[in-house]
Amino acid sequence: MGDARAGRGIVGSRGWIDLHLYAMAAAAVLTGLLLWWTNASWRENFVIYPPMRGNLRQSRADIVKAYLAVERHLAGESAIRLDEVDAFMEQAVHDIDGLIDASHGLKTGRVLLAEQNPAWDGDLATYRQGLLGFQSLLRQSLLDEKPQRDQRAVERHAAFAALEKRGDALDDVIQRWVLGAVARQDRLNRLLFFVWLSFLGILALTLSLAGAKRRKAESALFESENKYRSLFDQVMNVILVVDEDSGRVADCNQAVSTEWGYDREELLGRDPAELRLTPQAGQGQPLEVAYPNGRRAVLRETRIATRLGEIRDVSVKTGFFRLGDRNLRLEIYHDVTERRKGEIALLEREATLRGLGDNLPDGVIYKIEARTDGTRHFLYVSRGIERLFGLSAGEALENAGTVLARFFPEDLDALRQAEAQAMRNLDTFDVQARFTGGDGATHWGQLRAAPRRAPDGGVVFDGIIVDVTEHKRVEESLRQAMTTAESASRAKSEFLANISHEVRTPLNGVLGMLQLLEASRLSREDAQHVATALACGRGLVRVLADILDFTLIESGKLVLRSEACDVRAVAGEVVQVFALESERKGLAVTAGVDPGVPARVMTDPARLRQILFNVVGNAVKFTARGSVRLDVSLVSRRGEEAYLLFTVIDTGIGVSEDKIDAVFEPFTQIDGSFTRKYGGTGLGLGIVKRLVGLLDGYIALESEPGRGTEFTFTIRCRTLGAKEAPLGPDAVRNAPGNSPVHVLVVEDEAVNRLATVSMLRKLGFTADAVSDGDEALEALDSRDYDVVLMDIQMPRLSGDEATRRIRRGDRPGIDAAVPIIAVTAHAMAGDRERCLECGMNDYLSKPVDIAALGQAVARAAAARRAA
Repeated sequence: MGDARAGRGIVGSRGWIDLHLYAMAAAAVLTGLLLWWTNASWRENFVIYPPMRGNLRQSRADIVKAYLAVERHLAGESAIRLDEVDAFMEQAVHDIDGLIDASHGLKTGRVLLAEQNPAWDGDLATYRQGLLGFQSLLRQSLLDEKPQRDQRAVERHAAFAALEKRGDALDDVIQRWVLGAVARQDRLNRLLFFVWLSFLGILALTLSLAGAKRRKAESALFESENKYRSLFDQVMNVILVVDEDSGRVADCNQAVSTEWGYDREELLGRDPAELRLTPQAGQGQPLEVAYPNGRRAVLRETRIATRLGEIRDVSVKTGFFRLGDRNLRLEIYHDVTERRKGEIALLEREATLRGLGDNLPDGVIYKIEARTDGTRHFLYVSRGIERLFGLSAGEALENAGTVLARFFPEDLDALRQAEAQAMRNLDTFDVQARFTGGDGATHWGQLRAAPRRAPDGGVVFDGIIVDVTEHKRVEESLRQAMTTAESASRAKSEFLANISHEVRTPLNGVLGMLQLLEASRLSREDAQHVATALACGRGLVRVLADILDFTLIESGKLVLRSEACDVRAVAGEVVQVFALESERKGLAVTAGVDPGVPARVMTDPARLRQILFNVVGNAVKFTARGSVRLDVSLVSRRGEEAYLLFTVIDTGIGVSEDKIDAVFEPFTQIDGSFTRKYGGTGLGLGIVKRLVGLLDGYIALESEPGRGTEFTFTIRCRTLGAKEAPLGPDAVRNAPGNSPVHVLVVEDEAVNRLATVSMLRKLGFTADAVSDGDEALEALDSRDYDVVLMDIQMPRLSGDEATRRIRRGDRPGIDAAVPIIAVTAHAMAGDRERCLECGMNDYLSKPVDIAALGQAVARAAAARRAA
């Protein structure tokens, strides 16, 4: 029995051994299968896991780079390349796509991953969609205008925080998945350790390889964290990570050193409230922003003190998140000190402008909107509205009609028309209008405003209203004064015209008789007396002409005429005029004209002659011995335009340097004392300077006391070709086959009538005389005359009216084309033109020179007979 039991024991042992062997074999096979399955699962988990987690963390790092690049660019760092922002975001999306592909490629680990997070695929898709949305938000932030940036910054921060939260969740799932895989593998390893010890080495080797891969992954994770830390420290704004439970700083970036002057270690563990000061007005009121996902952010402005005691205004953006089992908040401090200073300065400027507007004396600054529906609404009005209209600023702002109702209806219509035109063209309008002031009196207001388009389609006018009532009174006073001055000017002109007429009329008789007497047979002594009388009379005429010319020049009424002029003849004539005086004084008065001077030019011969008479006469007057020379030369010529230079050199008394400028001033004498040696009105050179200016020239004077004087002046003229000289009196009188020229003299003053008739007969013409216009018509009706010399101012029928009747042909027996020459004492500006306008052919002013009279009659007769 014992043996049996022993056999059975042996067999049982064998069986047991065999069972163990079979079990071991089965275990070996099973262990092999498990080892194969475990190895495959292990390879899948630890080959796929590092790229998956690396993709996720690389994507998150790229998000941080893009976010910080945008923030730094918006903060004003121009060195940031904005094209890198899209590159970072595109790389982040690419990494997530790689993560999605890797998770879909899992086999056995897919079940474990599903156990850890059933919504893994949805979370990855949501995270990818969040990346695309955040990329769009960053692009939009770069396009925003300044006023929208702050609001967009909150959205960026919230979106970034949301992505970080989702990234943390995904990272946590991957980590838990790996930890689960490791735990499962450890259990299988322990099971296999007891089943088959021989597999321990293989398992140890597998674990060693897995550990190496894990260490590599942890090294990669550490490197990624370092990169994230580097980016965190590179942010220019101060960032504080604060533990919500303790209220202490858990972490901060390096900006606390560069911006605030603190070392990082100094702030760790401190309460951020210790850095803050009492906020100013308008600061410290937090603005909380809530997001649909439950996240929230808080915005506020406050002040902080740096380590050096400098006060900074900062904008604080606070976000809240959870890290592990800790509740943290992220505070981003943006320095707004300069912006705050600008806002304060702007407020001060606004206050200054408002103060200026409110204190503007007699004025209102306003801003009014003309809306599309036709209504008006004041957007701003200064307190001057109270002084001008007796209305408060509140009343005007509430109802613009209360102000507009104060304007006179007819003036308000003009104001609306100007406003409508300004709205069409966006041009400034300037209108004067009457209104009823706060005192009940009528006031004048000057309204000036500039329009600009409003966003809603209306027009906003920025303008000012100024009380110009006093200015209008002054303007009216000035207008009345101007009317009085114009009346006085007219009275002066009439007085000068009357004086000129009354003086010239007797002078005409005196000089006419003297010229007739000069042509008679006289003794040498009598001829000298007559010549002296003529010289004195002509001097009186020159004085009268100077006074009238100066008056015309000063009033701007002197009109120049452009006629053909022989410069050589004019120069010779001027020298000849002073021949008698120069002979008496023993002076050599000569004239020289350069051969290059054109034979004939277009200018005003009378004014040129007047200039030369004054300049040469002045030289003769102040030269006791020696010579006076007149030279004429051509300065320049371009086409028909030429400039002539006239030089008058004398050896007279000269002028001291301090009195040269005074020479050309009117009513000025170099010697103004009662004992002065030289007379004169002092107008001559003053008129010369103004006449030279009217002829587009200039005049200069060089002189040395006791050595003489040199006058130079230029005139601008137009050159002409040589033409036939005008006919003189003898040319008509002595022409073969011509009958005598019959002249009718119409003159109411008996002496002038006798003198004119005598001069005509002395010149070889036949002449009859009548005393007024009616008698002239009767004479012309009864006999044919070649020329009529017509006075203007006569009793009964004046000369101009008689001329009009002749030209109209009122009497059939009168030749309406008979030449009529005005011979009148009216020598003011416009008198010549009025005479020619009424139908006369020529004009002579009294006193009449016998030579000029002969030339005028000869021209008229020659033109009549040539017709």
